[in-house]
Amino acid sequence: MLLLFGAIMVIGLNTLVKSGEDLLEARNLSIVALILIFDIGGMSFSAGQFQIQGIGLAGILGVVLNLVLPHGKKE
Repeated sequence: MLLLFGAIMVIGLNTLVKSGEDLLEARNLSIVALILIFDIGGMSFSAGQFQIQGIGLAGILGVVLNLVLPHGKKE
């Protein structure tokens, strides 16, 4: 299972690099780092009976951060 999700992560990062995204830009670095920390770190969010954790929470976090954080000057 570790190999499977590790390979998925590497393929995703490779896709970002091939598409020309600068992963050293502060915005992109923050998004990728927080997604990895939330997923690998086992973060969870609970509200009453509702609970989300792992890759689901990390995916939602990535979408929200992409919408909220300001883009660089070239975009």
